[in-house]
Amino acid sequence: MIGTDTSKKASSDSKPKSGQSDGHALLVNARCHGNFIENVPLALLVASIVEMNGGDRQVLTGSLAALLFFRIAHVELGLKAERALGWGRSVGYFGTLSWVLGMSTYAAWLVKSYWGL
Repeated sequence: MIGTDTSKKASSDSKPKSGQSDGHALLVNARCHGNFIENVPLALLVASIVEMNGGDRQVLTGSLAALLFFRIAHVELGLKAERALGWGRSVGYFGTLSWVLGMSTYAAWLVKSYWGL
């Protein structure tokens, strides 16, 4: 039968040991990916709305470069720092939130004539 020795093989000492740092690194990488998925789709949606409404390309390019900086700072200088308490974590988090707020405001300003303002 296939799989009769599975429990014995799973408990044997022949498998490689993974230290706590490996599990921690995996958790940090999973959290980095999760943070990206939580924030970037909304940011790209706002950027596409700005572009569809005739936003300035230089403003859009510069702001997307700033978003890239904030996300890299959040991960590389924040979450992957010692004890995940690097300065990049707060800079990246608040920078991303400010970016979304600023670009949403810019998108609303672009369509102000639609509302008769």
